[in-house]
Amino acid sequence: AKYEEFVSLSNEAYKMDGFKDTGDYWRSWYDSATFEDDLENLYHQLEELYLNLHAFVRRKLYERYGPKYINLQGPIPAHLLGNMWAQQWNNIYDVMIPFPDKPNLDVTDTMRQKNWNATHLFRVAEEFFMSLGMLEMPPEFWESSMLEKPTDGREVICHASAWDFYNRKDFRIKQCTTVTMEQLFTVHHEMGHVEYYLQYKDQPVTFRSGANPGFHEAIGDVMGLSVSTPRHLQKIGLLSQVTEDADSDINYLLKMALEKIAFLPFGYLIDQWRWNVFSGRTPPSRYNYDWWYLR
Repeated sequence: AKYEEFVSLSNEAYKMDGFKDTGDYWRSWYDSATFEDDLENLYHQLEELYLNLHAFVRRKLYERYGPKYINLQGPIPAHLLGNMWAQQWNNIYDVMIPFPDKPNLDVTDTMRQKNWNATHLFRVAEEFFMSLGMLEMPPEFWESSMLEKPTDGREVICHASAWDFYNRKDFRIKQCTTVTMEQLFTVHHEMGHVEYYLQYKDQPVTFRSGANPGFHEAIGDVMGLSVSTPRHLQKIGLLSQVTEDADSDINYLLKMALEKIAFLPFGYLIDQWRWNVFSGRTPPSRYNYDWWYLR
C-alpha cells in the first residue's frame, strides 16, 4: 500500500512539472525521444551473448546439482546464482571456471593473508586515481565517510553509495566494506564517483551533476574494470604472476561476463517494470505477476 501511495504522489508531482508520469521524467534525463526503443535495440544486440552465458552457467550448475534442481531447457533457479537478487553471478565463479588449472583470478584470500582492512582498500583506490593524475581524497572524506558497518547497534543501509554535500569540500562514501575482491572493485567504483564530484565541485550548483545518471555510473565502472585486470592486480601485489595465454584470457573474460553481462537483462527489466508501474500499464493487482513475467 505504501508503494502504491508513493507511485501516486510521485506521478502527481511530475505531472505538475509537465511530464506524463515519473517514468517519463526519469527518461527525460537522457535527452532521447526514442530512449525506450534505444534500450531495446541495445539489449537485442547483446542478447545472443547473454543467452550463451546463461546456457553455459546452467550446464555447469546442472553438472553440480543434477536434474532434480536444474532443467536444461528452462530458467536457472535464482537462489543458485550467488546473489540475493540474482543480478550478478560472479560469486559462483569458482564453480564456473573453464580452465581451473590456470592461476586463480580471485585474490580475496591473498588480500586477507596480507591483512588488508577496509581503510587500506580505500587507500589503494586513492593511489590508483592519483597515479592517473586525479585528486586525492579531501580530509573530510576520511573523517566523515562510513567505510565499515557500525558496531554500535545502528541500523544502516549497507548498499554502497557516494555522496556530494555540495559545499565543495565534503564528499563521502557509505559502504559496509569487507575484504573481498568484489569489494575492492566496488571501492574503486564508488571513489570514481567522488573523483567526478571533485572535478566539477567549483561549477555552479546547477551544473554539479553528471551528463546523466548513466554517465556517472559509467565513470565508476570504467575504473572498476581498469583495476580488475590481472596485470594491475599483480602491480598492487595481489597476483604473484600473470599468465598470458588464451585459456587465462577466457577465465578472466568469463569472470567479467558473470558480473557485467549477467546484470544487463536484470537492469533492463527493472526499468521496464517501474516504467509500466508509473504509466499505469501495470496496476497494483499485477505488480508481482508482471515482475515475474519480465524475469
